[in-house]
Amino acid sequence: MSKSVNQVILIGNVGKEPEIRVFDNGIKVATFSVATSTGGYKKQDGTDVPEKTSWHNVVAWRGLADISEKFIHKGDKITVIGSISYREYEKDGSKKFITDILASDLVLMGKSDTSTKPPITANDIPANDFHPVQDDLPF
Repeated sequence: MSKSVNQVILIGNVGKEPEIRVFDNGIKVATFSVATSTGGYKKQDGTDVPEKTSWHNVVAWRGLADISEKFIHKGDKITVIGSISYREYEKDGSKKFITDILASDLVLMGKSDTSTKPPITANDIPANDFHPVQDDLPF
């Protein structure tokens, strides 16, 4: 059996405020979009190739949904680490396909407007998402 990997790393800007849903069992999910761009350039013949922006749907569950709700805002620079997930549904007799990025880690890289948002503190991180490093190695 060969090993396979499904891992995505996106660095981009949040395109909309996270949409938060809480299910009947109390589980929370956040969804938001992230834009990544490839820089424009000029070909050797002088033709300009414009910048291209791609939009990605990000889904964050449980503790990451809490962090998304509190700290992620439209325009923020963010790194999303996760995996690609595909889903489909039928609407008006035709199949629709959606690609999501299921977040396993979120790194906040910069705020769009730091003057109106408080800084992140240790009290803001949900207890079940904090895993301290244990340095009890025998060497």
